[in-house]
Amino acid sequence: MLQKTKLELTFNSKRDYKLITPCCGRNNTDGKFINYKNLGQEYGFCHSCGKTSLPPTIYVDENGNEYVWNELDSKFQTDFIPTKNSIINLPKITTQKFIDESIIWKYFKINPENNLLQYLRKMYGELKTEDAKETYCLGTSNDGGIIFWNINTNLNVQKAKIAYYDTNGKRTNKFKVPYKNEDGYFNCLFGEHLIYDKIKTKKTIVLTESEKTAIIGYILFPQYVWLAYGGINGLTENKVSPLIGHNVLIIPDMSENAVSIILTKIPFLISLGINAKIWDMTESKTDEQLKLEGTYNNDLEDVFRKIHNIR
Repeated sequence: MLQKTKLELTFNSKRDYKLITPCCGRNNTDGKFINYKNLGQEYGFCHSCGKTSLPPTIYVDENGNEYVWNELDSKFQTDFIPTKNSIINLPKITTQKFIDESIIWKYFKINPENNLLQYLRKMYGELKTEDAKETYCLGTSNDGGIIFWNINTNLNVQKAKIAYYDTNGKRTNKFKVPYKNEDGYFNCLFGEHLIYDKIKTKKTIVLTESEKTAIIGYILFPQYVWLAYGGINGLTENKVSPLIGHNVLIIPDMSENAVSIILTKIPFLISLGINAKIWDMTESKTDEQLKLEGTYNNDLEDVFRKIHNIR
């Protein structure tokens, strides 16, 4: 039987202000990322985004053999076991690593498909869903999750997120990120590979919070280029450079916080040469008003569902 090893997590009183944070990909000049003692500099807690970065959990069998959990294949493996010394002395990682393209196609053909793809086929038809699956290279993990690959404008695969949906298309709270920031795999915009120079001033890029909303937007309104920034705090500085010179409409979810975060970013985006605008679906309503209406935290996909009378 495998036993989970324990890590002693104690904050280091000395902070590394030159570090690139593994969670946000930002300079740690404000010192908000604090490291743990006796672990590599990429491991710690970020007071800016609230995320904890830890090394892979190591499991040991009765013979002392060590294993880590492979989230994509849902199995234990011994391919990469960080030793104690390699964890402690892990160098700072600032260079983006890339995932081999062959891995995308390995999970592209898995059957049965994940619940979200099955739901989309039922709601929007086989042809449109298959087109969206191919356009965004959507995969299925061995435990039934949908794999959203982050592919950049150079067609390099930067990262992956595995999300889990019920049969009615609603997302559960479960998700996985098999390729970690601390190992050199950083996010780009979901769908970034669909951006190219020829569409400047000709096509509007629509940015939504969730990947699912971007996919449904593509199915229903293919005249736009649909991307996702991956959550309320997902539109970070390291993601926006491919948008320079483009017309961009950002549609945050329906909450005061989600809208205010994007509103604060608009001037910065414009200063970079991005023609960025926001669609505030709250129409400046407070969270209390939205809750009374039953629309608090709704996203554009909820609007789509109402238009198409989908329950």
